[in-house]
Amino acid sequence: MGIIAQHVNKERLEAQLQELSMIGYDPDKGRTRLPYTKPEREAVELVKGYMESAGLLVSFDQFGNLFGRLPGNSQSLPVVMSGSHVDTVINGGAFDGTIGTLSAIEALRVIKENNIPHNHDLVVGVFVSEEAARFGAGTLGSKAFVGDYTRADLDRLKDRDGVTLAKALQEWGFDPDLLHTVKGNGSEIKCFVELHIEQSINLEVNKIAIGVVDQIAAPTNLRMTIKGKAGHAGATPMNLRTDAFMAAAEIALAIETIANTIGKETVGTVGEVFVNPNAINVIPGEVVLGIDIRDVTTERKDLAIEQLYNTVEEVSAKRGVTIETEEIARQEPVKTASLIVNTIRETCEDLGFSYMNVTSGAYHDALNMAKITDIGMIFVPSVDGVSHAPEEFTHIEDIHRGAQVLAETLVKLAK
Repeated sequence: MGIIAQHVNKERLEAQLQELSMIGYDPDKGRTRLPYTKPEREAVELVKGYMESAGLLVSFDQFGNLFGRLPGNSQSLPVVMSGSHVDTVINGGAFDGTIGTLSAIEALRVIKENNIPHNHDLVVGVFVSEEAARFGAGTLGSKAFVGDYTRADLDRLKDRDGVTLAKALQEWGFDPDLLHTVKGNGSEIKCFVELHIEQSINLEVNKIAIGVVDQIAAPTNLRMTIKGKAGHAGATPMNLRTDAFMAAAEIALAIETIANTIGKETVGTVGEVFVNPNAINVIPGEVVLGIDIRDVTTERKDLAIEQLYNTVEEVSAKRGVTIETEEIARQEPVKTASLIVNTIRETCEDLGFSYMNVTSGAYHDALNMAKITDIGMIFVPSVDGVSHAPEEFTHIEDIHRGAQVLAETLVKLAK
């Protein structure tokens, strides 16, 4: 086993993971660290401390993304990046995002402490708001980094309380008017490699240590507002109702049917439902649905959305409701770079770890980074495939192996 992998410290990783997991923790509900809230910013500050103790040069951009840099031998070469995120869904787990962040810092620490030669600078990026839990759209920090947002988008995106993304930035000392300074230069980045839990059961079922991601699915997120007519639950006959919730239920079931019909890699989810007035004895007058449709091909994803819009028209006409649909975010599926895939495979063989190619049904910051540079992803097993839940779990031995593969891979790419 190479000197880098030998020095990746399992106990240090476990201790940091445990410390980080207690931020935003409720023993009955799991972890909640929404972007630009006190728990999430506390987690970012903790990780900043880990970077500093590892001897990295630390900085923030004006979106709140955190970076730790380990200089290489040549400042004229593009940087090799890794990293992930530390925000969570509501009532989430301890491993999603955090193992990629902590393992990248550990990798650079080992490289620095053991004077491992590397020509390219190595950079850990901790991107803000990877999860869509607060603003209805995910991977916000990496989208800003690749230049996908305008200043107007920061005012358009709002949380459930009506707080805009621009306001959230200002509350933590960042300037939304400096959004243009956040954009990274793709010519200055050689590649981006992200370590993550699989969030599925392929590796566990097949008893494989490492997943080498070859493609990443991407979502389109919609917010659908269905307006009917509120009325008394007892006094309004069934044939005289314009029930917004029943229309919403019909649309939700249609999404399930559409996804099942198009293909096994097409998925559709109604993850948010807001009912107004939300009273047991009142016919719902308005319902808002948060919808996520994704696939590993743009063609199938677009077909699913087209069929959904056709259904919406039919439901609107049949039930007499009005339906407005806003596209909150659209991302396109990507394939990982063959150079990085081959380097990860070679590293697994060098270390004696079993591996297999896998598809990522979940999207990650790597998906956005593919717009400006080559990307790769390393997966480690998730127990029972559970994620985005308090029960989410990955054994420390699996995390340690993933960190070893990441560290060795980064050095090979940085030579």
